[in-house]
Amino acid sequence: MKGNAHLKEEILRMLRRILASMFLAACVGGRILAQQEAARIGVFDSQAVWQQTEEGKKFQSQLASFRDSKIAEVNTKEAELTKLKDKLRDQEVSLSDDKRNQMMKDIDQKSIDLKRLNDDATRELKAQLGDSQDQFQKELVDVVTALGKEKKYLLILERSIVVYNDAVVDVTGEVIAKFNQMYKGSPQATPAAKTKETKPVEPKKPAQDPAKKP
Repeated sequence: MKGNAHLKEEILRMLRRILASMFLAACVGGRILAQQEAARIGVFDSQAVWQQTEEGKKFQSQLASFRDSKIAEVNTKEAELTKLKDKLRDQEVSLSDDKRNQMMKDIDQKSIDLKRLNDDATRELKAQLGDSQDQFQKELVDVVTALGKEKKYLLILERSIVVYNDAVVDVTGEVIAKFNQMYKGSPQATPAAKTKETKPVEPKKPAQDPAKKP
């Protein structure tokens, strides 16, 4: 009887050791699998991609140059209007009625022209910005798709739609590197300015900051 009891106890101990080993193996294997799966999911910051890639910098530079040229045009017209107003104020007493009326008409016309120029410049800048962002977005989709296929990612998400992610899944650097490999800021990727459709710019102020994301 004692021998049977001892044998049963020994068998139970062996079973416990086997089960414990199996549980440990399952836990370790699960962790490895989880790490492998995590490594196949990526999250990237599109704002950083826009600001740091050669293509993004190219678009920003072109938008800034276009904006500055429109601001210069508006400021020139504004200076002409201010000069004419000052002239009328200084000479109003000595001017004939006809001359005064003509100067007032000129001021009204220049005011209309200035408003039209400002409105046109603003519309044109908005269209230019929209074209640049659309082009960059298309290129970004191509880059992320190519990166995902190349590195065997299951899923790549943009950070703005993610509530939380561990730094281990951040692939922003990889996206930037892949972007620079595929698009080297070539001028042909730049959308042409629309001459018929104009965009407004605030006089003496930048209408839009091109460094802000598309």
